[in-house]
Amino acid sequence: MATKIIFDTDIGCDCDDAAALALALELMNAGECELLAVTHCTMNESAAGCIEAILEYYGHPEIPVGTFRDGDGIRPSEWHDVYASDVALRWDTRYKRGASYENTVKLMRRILAQTQGKMTLVATGSFASLERLLKSGPDEHSDLSGLALVEQKVERTVCMAGRFKEACPEPEAPGADCAALAEWNVKCDIPAAQAVCDHWPSELIFCSYEIGLKMITCGGLQLKGAKDNPVRLCCESWSGKDGGGAVGRESWDGATMLYAIRPDAGYWDLYPYGRIRIDDEGRSLWQEEAGGRHSFLLERTPYKKVEGLINEILERDIGRREGAQRKDGISE
Repeated sequence: MATKIIFDTDIGCDCDDAAALALALELMNAGECELLAVTHCTMNESAAGCIEAILEYYGHPEIPVGTFRDGDGIRPSEWHDVYASDVALRWDTRYKRGASYENTVKLMRRILAQTQGKMTLVATGSFASLERLLKSGPDEHSDLSGLALVEQKVERTVCMAGRFKEACPEPEAPGADCAALAEWNVKCDIPAAQAVCDHWPSELIFCSYEIGLKMITCGGLQLKGAKDNPVRLCCESWSGKDGGGAVGRESWDGATMLYAIRPDAGYWDLYPYGRIRIDDEGRSLWQEEAGGRHSFLLERTPYKKVEGLINEILERDIGRREGAQRKDGISE
């Protein structure tokens, strides 16, 4: 059965979010998942426009898009527009037309309430959206609190977050201590991460910094993808503005999405279930707890093999476009 997914992202600051969305859409087109909504965890209409452009390109303009807006208590983030407006303005998006998007939490609640059965929630940004979902009250979509709605409808939540000494026992560099360093998605909103880890009522899996660090993906799409593919533009724009001209990017978010869609594929092992805690400096700590439902990924399949798999999925669009050109008798 196809995994039903809500994807919450901070797309716009790093191109691996765009790659994770493309991966989900490729696997949706292959029948492996059903992407129900895509939301943004900051106040950023250009990022919502970027999401809309990618959904349109991959054939799913019907998927609703959400972001935070004025009055939602989320500050706007210019840092989340490394490439978002570049992409959003090249396509006929609501952002380009000056129209607004649905509020992130309202959209999450609507989809959760309307969807039959359980689903997976994937988050590759800060914990702001998840925290506010938990704290949300009854509305026109459901009489349940956010906490009760998540408990009823969300089977598993997979977050790109955290750093764990158990996953990377050796220092990453001389003098570095993997257990003492806060991962960005946690550090950028520590109170929200603490609240989610303390109160989230369903299974919570962290795809930590160590998992995506060694895998470089998106390079083929960046170099050979169709020029009208907005994910290629995301990669090119990020590389020119923030990536120092790099080809490809570490696959933190791609790995997170792949696990969420294929949790039983055997690509990673899970650390024993317990409780993840976040301290006041943003460090991720695992604690033993009877009946705990938190875990994080550990390497099982060699990183290079998973890297190749993610690239194969992302580069399916290249094959489709090349095949269409050959069919039309157009040389590359």
